[in-house]
Amino acid sequence: MNRHIKLIIVLLGVVYAFPAGAQNNPYKINDELYAKYRRVMKYRTDSCCVPMSDSLYEDAVRLGDKKAACIALTTPVTYYFSVNDSLLFDKAVRRLQVVSRRNGYLQYYYFACNDYITFMIRNGYSLKALQLAGQMREQALADDHDYGFYTCIRAQGNIYFSRGDNGRGAACYREAYKFQQKHLPEQDPSSLLRYLSSYYQTFNDSLDLAMDYALKAEKEAKIYDSRISARIEQCKILFNMEKYDEFLKLYDELKKIMDENGRVKQEDIFKLRSYRAILEKDWDRACYWASQLGVADNRAGLLMRIFAQKGDYCKALFYSKQLRHYKDSVNNLLHSSDLAEMTVQLDQERIRREARDLELKNTSLILKNTQLELDQAKNQATIEKAHAENSRLTLENSRLELERMNGELERQKAIQKEEQMKSEARIAILGVTLMSLFVISCLLAVYLYRRRKLLVVLKESNEELIVARDKAEQSDRMKTQFIQNMSHEIRTPLNAIVGFSQLLTAPGMQLGDEDKAEFSRLIQQNSDLLTTLVNDVLDLASLESGKYTMHLASCRCNDVCRAALASVHHREIPGVELKFTSEVSDDFTLFTDGKRLQQVLINFLTNAEKYTSAGEIHVHCSLSEIPGKITFSVADTGPGVPTDKVDLIFERFYKLDDYKQGTGLGLNICSAIAERLHGEVRYDKSYTHGARFVFIHPLDLKAPQVVESLEMGVKRSV
Repeated sequence: MNRHIKLIIVLLGVVYAFPAGAQNNPYKINDELYAKYRRVMKYRTDSCCVPMSDSLYEDAVRLGDKKAACIALTTPVTYYFSVNDSLLFDKAVRRLQVVSRRNGYLQYYYFACNDYITFMIRNGYSLKALQLAGQMREQALADDHDYGFYTCIRAQGNIYFSRGDNGRGAACYREAYKFQQKHLPEQDPSSLLRYLSSYYQTFNDSLDLAMDYALKAEKEAKIYDSRISARIEQCKILFNMEKYDEFLKLYDELKKIMDENGRVKQEDIFKLRSYRAILEKDWDRACYWASQLGVADNRAGLLMRIFAQKGDYCKALFYSKQLRHYKDSVNNLLHSSDLAEMTVQLDQERIRREARDLELKNTSLILKNTQLELDQAKNQATIEKAHAENSRLTLENSRLELERMNGELERQKAIQKEEQMKSEARIAILGVTLMSLFVISCLLAVYLYRRRKLLVVLKESNEELIVARDKAEQSDRMKTQFIQNMSHEIRTPLNAIVGFSQLLTAPGMQLGDEDKAEFSRLIQQNSDLLTTLVNDVLDLASLESGKYTMHLASCRCNDVCRAALASVHHREIPGVELKFTSEVSDDFTLFTDGKRLQQVLINFLTNAEKYTSAGEIHVHCSLSEIPGKITFSVADTGPGVPTDKVDLIFERFYKLDDYKQGTGLGLNICSAIAERLHGEVRYDKSYTHGARFVFIHPLDLKAPQVVESLEMGVKRSV
């Protein structure tokens, strides 16, 4: 059997499952869901597409888009088909069938049926596939669904071709083509016509018919690639018809397309190049291109033809025997597969028959048990009748006893009425006494409650005074610490700026160009440091006053990262490489405050440059590290942060190394910015080559409720 046809069969169910559509939401579903579907399709060859498809399905159900729900479930079917996972593939197919039929989009039901049949063919269950195709045909007729009936006819053709029954396969394709022309004119019939053309090329007396199908395929193709494939078929037919001038003319037209268009099948390219070499009598080149064919029987058949035309009949006979061996092997394999499949079906039928016999035996036993229960019920009825007579006599006795008790009750009521009058008098006296006690108790309770409340208020006031005193003392300590830090941190760069400036401007100093450049670099470096200190203090003041504002807009993530790198590039340390990588494209945008995002990255980079003397500083942008969010990270090869100090580095005024320049405010400000952007900054404890700081930013920041909460957060004081 031709393995090339097998490959075609595997691909048919996926390639022609849907009609071709425009790029701009061709399925006419919710635009937001279509954008998510396109993201799912980018990962359709990876296992992550399955949870992404489930998420898309839940969103479609939530929005009430039934068609989008069906489309979401096609991706797991295609993925499990590609990895040949029979259990999960069967589960995905059945789920899609149930949902598509429930939602009223039967084209996806028949898409699942077609893929299931193709899966059976690929795994050697062609008899089972043929049975399923018959059931699918009956279902399509019952549903009166044109697309389902068309898909069923094609599936039957695929099965017959896979079994080597090419005549029946071609008949199914012809029937499918006629049905498509009448009922589904929007479908592209060119693939059916090309396969019919390939089939008739195997008969020397049917080459004219093969050419007719190839010309019709070119005429009725709806996309450019299909038209090129049809012209390639015409080129092969012209060679087989020995119309070599027309073949060469068409070959020259297609040569450039075959060289440039990566979507043209390699088998076709190699075969046409081999044909051209045969006409030029370049036998070595012809054999080379023939040997590149991936399908064994196609390769043997073409080599046999080359050596026959060359006159080397010994080798032609050799490849003829090889071709016969391939076909016999495939037929034997098919027969063995059929025998094994029929054996399995017979075993299943035997098991079903044994199960029916057991069911009959169980039914007989149940009938016997039912008869016994009926007899017991009759006996029980007799006993119940006797019990009923006894109950009647007991009831009569109870009635007589009740009449006697009623007479006694009337006598007791008269006595009780007299006692009640006496009790009411006693209760009236007791009520007045209890009311007096109640009033006294209420007054006492009110007094005790107010006294206790005053004690609680006094205690709370004392506690508030203590807290206020502690806060005042802490504020005083923080101000003292802040003034000490700032006086030291500002004095150091100022001294450097003043000192080196005096050296540069001193009239008697003889400085070389190298010294001047070094002094200028140090002045610039300390000026930047002083600017950073002042900016940190201003940011801290804005945070304290509640005036720290956010300007939200769409910005390109990669541009922000590159801008942050550029702002610290002049402070680059010799022997330390600055790197930037990104998982997103340059046109990927994020709704955020770009300046604040850049400020966080610059603070990360400044810290990294302080502590890194060799190696690299790596800025990375990722969508896969935390699904549903985008992460910006800065990793260095410095000494890292000790484990016992990781939880302290984001506190205000905390410095890991008191001998390093800085106010201890940078990471605290980064944390505040991240909080206002509904994100998070953290230190990566799992990174072992140095220090790695990560800024986690939500992707859906543009949602109205998030924007509203951001605006409220901006107005609040830190």
